[in-house]
Amino acid sequence: MKSFAKFAIPGLVAAVCVTLALAQEPAVGGRGGGKGGKNKGPAQQWYVEKTTGGIYKPPMRPLWKLSDLKIMHEGQGSWQEQIILDPEQDATYNGAAPATKFAARMHPDTPTVFVVIAGNVRFTVEGQPQPANGRRGSIVNIMKGTVFSYEVLGDQSAYWVEVNPSNYKTVYPVEGPAPKAVKPDGQVVKVAFNHTPAAYTPPNKLEFNTFDDMIAKCEPAGARVLDDHLFASPLLGWVNPEDNKCGTGSGNIGSGPAKPGDPPFNPTSTFGHIHAGPAEWWIVQVGAISGKFENMGEFHAVEGDVLYAAPMTWHQMAAEATSGPSVRLAMGGYQLINMNNTVNSVGTQQ
Repeated sequence: MKSFAKFAIPGLVAAVCVTLALAQEPAVGGRGGGKGGKNKGPAQQWYVEKTTGGIYKPPMRPLWKLSDLKIMHEGQGSWQEQIILDPEQDATYNGAAPATKFAARMHPDTPTVFVVIAGNVRFTVEGQPQPANGRRGSIVNIMKGTVFSYEVLGDQSAYWVEVNPSNYKTVYPVEGPAPKAVKPDGQVVKVAFNHTPAAYTPPNKLEFNTFDDMIAKCEPAGARVLDDHLFASPLLGWVNPEDNKCGTGSGNIGSGPAKPGDPPFNPTSTFGHIHAGPAEWWIVQVGAISGKFENMGEFHAVEGDVLYAAPMTWHQMAAEATSGPSVRLAMGGYQLINMNNTVNSVGTQQ
């Protein structure tokens, strides 16, 4: 066993003792919210240097509400709002009217994920025999080096979140119209290279629908996107387990709704867990979710809203819908380990 005698701890303020949940998808602690991992016995304890939590740099904020975004962009046929732009990920919230079309394009070096909130968005994807029918609950996964186009069908506006790794690039086939440069010092030029669409490897697939595949067909919990700087895992919970027709109990409800007699939440206290690295964030696909964030407070989200835990921030998530399912689609640059606090055992689920 290696010696850690030379490990310097500058003080208990800078170094916080935390518990690491080492299993990939344990019932409490791991991102997937599964039924347990291979590790048995008490969690191991470690030291980690924790910086101040609750630091949000625009455009990031603890909560983006879809209802507010609709008001902000009222009257616009097609719109895009930057909601995340951090060292790992670039995410935009999008809305478009029926018959809006997005020309063929490709991200040569990086994958892309579309999470459809409402409406019908058809994706035509290179190498796929059939288009992907993006709809409420759909997670559409476009592999790198793949040409794709998409359009809004039906008679209703569509809303979706597009997620890319930071600093991604887009190229457009010369058979279509040339794009306009968007940067002050940018110019559109022609380049030449060959491309091969990346293959899908489990758990990745072109389209997964949380309602049709997970809730209706009782598919197990777990990551649905696991790729370079892209991770997505629907965390399904039932506050009333009798509503769960799959017979698997409450699922992943996090810490669950507040109980009578619970003390008022103190955002300056130590609670929940942290991640020693990238941010974690969630898209509410159905139901109601609360997020408690260090130094910020408690925020309540419903379907279509986005919650964001800044790096190194104590946070605690909970399903709140008293009936039916609640799903928070856990997102991030890669699969993270939950580092649970050792002061308060409440709320160790993500």
